[in-house]
Amino acid sequence: MQQPIKNILIVGGGTAGWITATFLNRFLDPKLCRITLVESEAIGTIGVGEATVPPLVAFLRAMGIDEAAFMKASNATYKLGIKFIDWHRGADEIWHPFGVVGAPQIANLPLFHHWLRQRQEGRDASSYVSYSLQALLGDMSRGPHPLEGNPLATSAIMRQGAYAYHLDARAFAATLRDVAVGRGVRHIIDDVRHVALDQRGFISHVDTAAHGALQADLFIDCSGFAAQLIERSLGDGFVSWADHLLCDSAAVLPLPHDGDFHPCTRATALKAGWCWRIPLRHRVGCGYVYSSRFLSREQAAEELKAHVGQADAAPAHLAMKVGRRENFWVKNCLAVGLSAGFLEPLESTGIYLAQKSVELFLDYFPDTGFDPLLIRRYNQAVAREYDEARDFIVLHYLLNQRNDTGFWRAARALTPPDSLAETLELYDRTGLVDWQGHSLFGDTSFYSIATGFDRLPQTPHAMTAQMSGQATWQAMLQIKAANLALAQSLPDHGDLVRLLHSR
Repeated sequence: MQQPIKNILIVGGGTAGWITATFLNRFLDPKLCRITLVESEAIGTIGVGEATVPPLVAFLRAMGIDEAAFMKASNATYKLGIKFIDWHRGADEIWHPFGVVGAPQIANLPLFHHWLRQRQEGRDASSYVSYSLQALLGDMSRGPHPLEGNPLATSAIMRQGAYAYHLDARAFAATLRDVAVGRGVRHIIDDVRHVALDQRGFISHVDTAAHGALQADLFIDCSGFAAQLIERSLGDGFVSWADHLLCDSAAVLPLPHDGDFHPCTRATALKAGWCWRIPLRHRVGCGYVYSSRFLSREQAAEELKAHVGQADAAPAHLAMKVGRRENFWVKNCLAVGLSAGFLEPLESTGIYLAQKSVELFLDYFPDTGFDPLLIRRYNQAVAREYDEARDFIVLHYLLNQRNDTGFWRAARALTPPDSLAETLELYDRTGLVDWQGHSLFGDTSFYSIATGFDRLPQTPHAMTAQMSGQATWQAMLQIKAANLALAQSLPDHGDLVRLLHSR
């Protein structure tokens, strides 16, 4: 009979390391399993993206972390979706709002199919996302709950967790560190010099500069792009997605706050990629994600400075290794965060993929026998998460109709992954999408992006012809009226942020 895991060593801190430590500490009894995190002072946190997606709300609640305290410590603001500017033909805005669009269903069908019928019959000239409360709040720069009262009691958006955050990644990692250490996680500041393997090829211990050999039953690699354990020591391969995603670099330039607390991430198309703009309480996160095939570092820096009006600034530069591991779990080593894979921050998936990786690990949690079947199933589950997130990001580039630069023409011409091609075929012919419940991005996310780029199905769902178009139209008008009334009752997002951080 195999022995239970009694010691876990996490190598690397940052957001991925401390999410992992906090989560495992929450569900593993500290008296039975000791969790240690070792990180180097010489390695900083890579804060390419400072935006998140709604599953982080559920994570914080499950960890018992007070949201108001977390937001204040992380200089956070609310995020209700992402607005893509100039992506389609060069003068347009495309919304990807969080939450339901309109209503979960009307007459047992998603609102999308009714909207498509109304559009084809000439009743509705508005966009699909015009039925989204979160998109409306974003355009009006309103917050998701009133200034006073319990947010969970006064806001359906808050109760449903249909929102996310803009945050300072370094401050967020420090917040999680304080929570984890306060609950019993051992924290070591040291440099890992060597990874030792036993006769089976499993990791037996890591050698550190000041603390000597650190042994464990399970090792978790949160060492970033270096992938010190799973790649350098255990030899796991990397699956590059350079054939599907051209952006491989970023120029980063934090900006002083301009007083605009828009409750959404803005992604503005530039010559060879796009620029993010993320309002925090104390500054604005900004950077240019671009393709080095079409732009040099110097050209990217100049374009970014001109775009934001900071001629004398000096952007920092990052190289991005876009893709994922062949295997996320090898023998007694698990990779989480950048060591597991990386997608450009277009849809703010970085923190989510680290979170999901460690959540799925509990479903397949092993004993010291490390059953290969558990490992194989886990690797399949995490690969599916990464691949579906990749497909959604590729969709944005594939559907663009810009012809002003070589980058945008090349991005459109790339062959999509087979899984995305199959999804598009189903959507184009039937209006159906089979993503709901299988990934971070469900049907409404797909519909928001596809319709924003004017990619519409050939026909609405056949069931829409089995009901009165006029009655459905009245129900849709009522949704818009209710959304507008609610949005007008909610406060300015900037006022809400200032109040939250003053308390």
